[in-house]
Amino acid sequence: MPVGAQGAAFKLRTKQETTEGTAASGNYDQVPCLSFGMTEQQDMEQDAVLSSGANRSKADPVYGLRRVQGEAVVPIDTIHIGRWLKMLLGAPVDTGASDYTHVFKDGSSSLPSNSFEKAFPDITRFEMAKGVRANTMAVQIAPDGAAQATIGLMALSEALSATTGAGTPVITAYERFHRVNGSIERAAAPIAAVTGGNFTITNDMEMVAAVRNDFLMEGIDFGLSGASGELTVRFKDHTLRTEALARTSADMRYTLTLSAVKSLEFRFPRSFLAARGNPIEGPRGISQTVAFVAAYDPTLACAVQVTLKNQTATY
Repeated sequence: MPVGAQGAAFKLRTKQETTEGTAASGNYDQVPCLSFGMTEQQDMEQDAVLSSGANRSKADPVYGLRRVQGEAVVPIDTIHIGRWLKMLLGAPVDTGASDYTHVFKDGSSSLPSNSFEKAFPDITRFEMAKGVRANTMAVQIAPDGAAQATIGLMALSEALSATTGAGTPVITAYERFHRVNGSIERAAAPIAAVTGGNFTITNDMEMVAAVRNDFLMEGIDFGLSGASGELTVRFKDHTLRTEALARTSADMRYTLTLSAVKSLEFRFPRSFLAARGNPIEGPRGISQTVAFVAAYDPTLACAVQVTLKNQTATY
């Protein structure tokens, strides 16, 4: 028989907080994940205290701050990805009726904090993280496979309990995006023969350690938001390298599409390239790696814009 809590029984529940660091009340949303690594860590060390009257045995340890952080790997789907995007980028502009469009932009100073409950129902134990912020979102670009994102999380505290604090969780069916339905373009033209790549959107957050008597963090500071990544393409011409050498920007987009009313577009309106050389590593096709960074676009008033189309009215 199984020994202890099992990952197959694990449930992840979340809700936006009214007050940062205070657990949200009411019914939480249950969200799908592939793994959830945000945990509390507290270091301890033992000084080499001399002439204390004891023998050579070490004295009691000194405890450090309680840091709650880690990564969540989540499926990129038509519904729940909007919850993660709201944490990362702030509330979207929602339009439509029946079929909705949600536009998220980076740079907001009003990012929500969430409470997350890790539920282990097979042993009836629960862990509630409070004041959770989304610092980063990393996305892999590939020709096939199911789309997923890695979310970098930080929290102010975590509490253990034998009872749930998530009310009656709301479970919403989801439909996942697939990489085979992806497309990538630059300056409104498809980039040919992209074999892989990745990008990371960041808020450049920092956990603030201050003098206090509860071992907890004082807060989480926001840095400058933006995005960077790289593409691997088959070497067919000098187009991308020429653009990189010209040091000019262009609109770049990565889109996942299931239908006209179910899609997700990551847009970097002013992306700059840094192309590398083309190493020859064997008899087959030669690949080229192109790095890119996103910069602020005054027309859209952002460096990153994400558009999600689905049948959810609002986030």
